[in-house]
Amino acid sequence: MTKVEVNYEFTAPFQDAWMGAIEGLHGVYGMQLVQLSSGLDRLKVGYDASRLKLTDVESALRQAGLPLRRVD
Repeated sequence: MTKVEVNYEFTAPFQDAWMGAIEGLHGVYGMQLVQLSSGLDRLKVGYDASRLKLTDVESALRQAGLPLRRVD
């Protein structure tokens, strides 16, 4: 297993309606961590790179309807 963490920032002000979408990401096969920052402006995603590619993770985020941009 190869654990990878990627950070994203929201490109729009946080909306409470996104909480359900974020919670739903926990059910994506291979995603191990989906953590919202205390400032509600960033999302940390941890995944198993032996099961998912970064493109798979970003596709799941788009499908969830979350306006995010990857940051270093």
